[in-house]
Amino acid sequence: MASNTKKLCYILPEYDKKTATHFAHLFDFIGELSNEFELIVIIERASEGAKDIYFGTAKIEVVKSRFLPLRIIETAIRLKKARFSGYRDFYVHYSFLSAFIASLIVRIFGGRVYYWNCGEPWKYRRNIFRDIFEKFTYKIITYLVTGTESLKKEYAKHYGLPPEKIKVMPNWINLQKFRIMNYELGIKELKEKLSIKEGEKIILFAHRLSRRKGAHYLPEIIKAFRDEKVVFIIIGDGPERGNLELRIKNYELGGNVRMFGWIPNKDLSQYYAIADVFIMPSDEEGFPRVLLEAMAMKVPFVASDVGGVEEIVPKKLSNYICPHGDISCFVLKIKNLLQMAKEEIEEIKKAEYGQAEFFSLENSLEVFKSLF
Repeated sequence: MASNTKKLCYILPEYDKKTATHFAHLFDFIGELSNEFELIVIIERASEGAKDIYFGTAKIEVVKSRFLPLRIIETAIRLKKARFSGYRDFYVHYSFLSAFIASLIVRIFGGRVYYWNCGEPWKYRRNIFRDIFEKFTYKIITYLVTGTESLKKEYAKHYGLPPEKIKVMPNWINLQKFRIMNYELGIKELKEKLSIKEGEKIILFAHRLSRRKGAHYLPEIIKAFRDEKVVFIIIGDGPERGNLELRIKNYELGGNVRMFGWIPNKDLSQYYAIADVFIMPSDEEGFPRVLLEAMAMKVPFVASDVGGVEEIVPKKLSNYICPHGDISCFVLKIKNLLQMAKEEIEEIKKAEYGQAEFFSLENSLEVFKSLF
């Protein structure tokens, strides 16, 4: 690494190589960052020790304390040590605690804190103490980083932040991993494993089973296809799972559903590969990775108009964005896609993949580098 290479301390809330969350996308990205920065990665929680975690040439540190007061102290010590080792820029992914601590350190010793947050937290009531703490953290960080221009405006409005304090950094997709051609040979075997019959169409939902992600709308959507040759694959877990399973049972929809818990993100592509339509009926989003995954795998989608969705999808496919909570719209758009001519579906897939290329890991890496 050249002596004039910029130093960057990247704070990651958790690491698990088998994770089913969007964190899986960070791992490749951080590895690429190690080629551009003199990089140290501080991980708040990890399923394994630092010596077993590999992000290119990056130095890895894992916070070992689990007792909150000790974890705060240890995190502060590691961040202060990084600052004294010449690291002036700290990039914090989602962790308010580390963003707060790093901001205090740079206030005293100089430097900058970039804090990534991308969602619509203002839609939901929070504990008053957490709300105060989060608002204060937004005030003392150097920059907030979020996913789209529309979300930038919303964060500025809800948290009273000047626009110049907010940077836009899009999410990305690794097109080498999410490629339909990598999985075409296994499509028949997976369908047989899932007892999906010849001629049955597949609708995929892969997200947290929570009201924020629209899990409570699924039974009504599924019910609309009760008498059709359609199978819904539901991947994920969360607080709505019990209610979802109960309603599916009460509606006698079990034959139309294949329900799984979490599946490691590295294994998710094979399920996109067999899907005819991907649905994302969320009530709240930021820059949803699942939508990027679906587009990279050329799966036609129907999604809610929440967060930055409208800015993420191709303009020509905006017709497949529904108002959140509009079940009839989802049903109508799904049926349209299932009945569409093959030539039209191919045009949709072409547009999707072109958009996924725009959000490639390589393109987002260039945007990230421009932040510093």
